[in-house]
Amino acid sequence: MRRWFKVFGLLGLIFSLVFVFSTSSPVAAADTVKIGIIYALTGKGSAVGTKQMDSAKQAVNEINARGGVKIGDRRLKIEAVYQDTETKPDAAVRKMKSMIKDKKISALIGGTFAHVSMAMNAQNRRTPILFVATNCTPEKMFTPKEKAPYSLSTLFPCESIGSGAAAYVGEVMKKKNIVVMLPDYAYGHGALRGIGSVFKKMPEVKYTTIMTPVGTADMTPYLIKALDAKPEIVMMGQWGNDAITILKQAHDMGLRKKTEIFFNWIVNVFATGIPPEALEGVMCQMFWYHDMRGFPYPEVADPANAFTARYRAAYGEPPDPYGTSAYMGVYEAVRGMEIAMSTDPEKVYGALMANPEWTGPKGPAKWLRYGTPRYKHSSFIARGLGRDERKDVKWDYVKVIDSYRGEFAQKTPAELGW
Repeated sequence: MRRWFKVFGLLGLIFSLVFVFSTSSPVAAADTVKIGIIYALTGKGSAVGTKQMDSAKQAVNEINARGGVKIGDRRLKIEAVYQDTETKPDAAVRKMKSMIKDKKISALIGGTFAHVSMAMNAQNRRTPILFVATNCTPEKMFTPKEKAPYSLSTLFPCESIGSGAAAYVGEVMKKKNIVVMLPDYAYGHGALRGIGSVFKKMPEVKYTTIMTPVGTADMTPYLIKALDAKPEIVMMGQWGNDAITILKQAHDMGLRKKTEIFFNWIVNVFATGIPPEALEGVMCQMFWYHDMRGFPYPEVADPANAFTARYRAAYGEPPDPYGTSAYMGVYEAVRGMEIAMSTDPEKVYGALMANPEWTGPKGPAKWLRYGTPRYKHSSFIARGLGRDERKDVKWDYVKVIDSYRGEFAQKTPAELGW
């Protein structure tokens, strides 16, 4: 009898150890890796959010087609959990919590508007997970006080849109008398902070700021005020319908005959709504563009054009710049898992910080300590094309002619308090 007790005891110990080892690792007993993907599919952000979602799905499909996520000697398919932020912080946080608790996701990729991503970052401090935001957010999200331990963003802060534009206009184009026209809300004020941080280092630059109310139907009074300053160049940073309005009205009043125009940030979603004659000759800054043919850096041109071809085959149109950020967000989350050989957020985040150099459709990048990458090509500089220069009137709206590769686009970790 005593011998049987020993046998049963030994069997019990074996089963206990099996149970412990099968549940101690998030992927030990799983056949898939669950990744949450959340974008604005409804609400004000849906025009961009739906394109981000398509690009994230493209990344998931590509990774699964190659066999899945390689963790150790295992290949695990991605089981994506898709959700809609509704462009509402409370909806995004509610769904984020549900995906973590009920769906057991190992990472979360998403975010279309800044205030929504900020809310998810705040929630990430309470329910830690690897969270990759793929839209612009304010710099304060990346300060030691605000940033959740495992939050990242494949897009740099809103302020960097302004600082990148200012750096190119002042440092490269050598303009000294400038008018800055920006939308009067959080995004515009963030871009203005970035512009100011650069121009204060260039004492020879004098600039006038004009803020335009969101939804302004008649931009003419503001454009007249800009011309009254007799600038060498007018920097514009409106978004969506306001961007279309201001460029159309600038064309109608012949602004480009009197000064140059530099548009601070442009994406497919509203660029395709600008009449070709209104965009012709306008200099633009972009996060990315879908046609890099002729760009003299193969490290960007080759992967960018290859991604565009794959995306076009899947969706029948080129990817949006913000969609490309979503695509890279999925790939970087997976790269971290593969290096860490784990889905534990602390290990995955640590693996990315320990192996910060990576590349994608935007070219070489390196993760900074505060959780955003420094791209070799911080932004791309393009010239707006007229109707006669376009093979495809809708999609061939610019020609990339340069990139900003200087140091002014982003703050250092020390400047953000790290």
